[in-house]
Amino acid sequence: MENFEPQPQSTAPEAPKVERPEIEIKPEQREILESAEKFAEHLTSRFPQVDQNRRLIIEVDEKGTTVELPELPESIQSEPMMNYYLSGSLATMLLSRAEQFTEIDESQMPGVKEGQTRDIPESARHILSTFARPIGDLDYVPTDFYSGKKAHVQNSCGKVSSEEYQQMRTKYLWKGGGPKFEEIPEEARKCLKRGETQLSIMVDPVESYGARRVAKVVVAGKEYFVARPDTIFAYKVLHLLQGYEQKPEKFNADFGKLLSAMKEMYSQDELLQITTQILIDYENAMEASHRRFYEGDEAKPYEHKIPAFAKRVLGNQDITPEIRGVIERVQKEFTVGPDSKQ
Repeated sequence: MENFEPQPQSTAPEAPKVERPEIEIKPEQREILESAEKFAEHLTSRFPQVDQNRRLIIEVDEKGTTVELPELPESIQSEPMMNYYLSGSLATMLLSRAEQFTEIDESQMPGVKEGQTRDIPESARHILSTFARPIGDLDYVPTDFYSGKKAHVQNSCGKVSSEEYQQMRTKYLWKGGGPKFEEIPEEARKCLKRGETQLSIMVDPVESYGARRVAKVVVAGKEYFVARPDTIFAYKVLHLLQGYEQKPEKFNADFGKLLSAMKEMYSQDELLQITTQILIDYENAMEASHRRFYEGDEAKPYEHKIPAFAKRVLGNQDITPEIRGVIERVQKEFTVGPDSKQ
């Protein structure tokens, strides 16, 4: 696979390589990073990321009705199961506070089986720290295991008392209003963005395509599960393809920094491989949705989105050289069509 740098035109000499100057971490960003660490500790203490799986929940009919079985006795061993992992700005900030991360075997999810460990060099941690910003929405990715437990809670509505039902709901993260600000320690609230009339932090379960790719980090002696760094980059590419024109200044400012941090942990081949795979997973999901929507109608061919996205972005004269280099590589990977890569 080729490098991400855009290819020089044959009629012009190759441009000299420009070193990216070190970006200063502002005092307010340091305060946000420290607060984010405390917020993550509070959040995961209240909503554990891993379940020791002492209770089993099973579906009992085709309607999705679930039943929770009695807790397993201590004499019976059970494998821990992942409930959810963090993504978005909180995941990035936690990575900036860790010295290494351990990949979780995606083939065993939602089981928690550890795989390869990679270092996070100080240079990468510094770059990631510059992404520190107040958290507006809490982004997380639920596993199917966690979603199943939440479905059991929802199925309990009307079958248990109102008080018991509400108590069951408080144990899980739900889309919309999450923990109330007043319940969060003051030091942990400094990293949160709050509207004038907002009572609770907004919780946003985000879409993940294909396998769940997770990393474990240890920050101040506590374990957290976050989106794997290479997938953070891959989803940044996807979001850029989907809507560069909506936030061009932000994409231009962030993309080169993120790419520089990722290059400290991964080869360019590895980054291109995972980016291509996630884009294929996205394309497959979009095609499946298309076919469900048009089921029973006249055959309506699916038009692949990634090649069209790439063509549109590359036609924009405002993109940076780093963005152009990556999107050109993506476009080349999809030239023969993602179907050939499945």
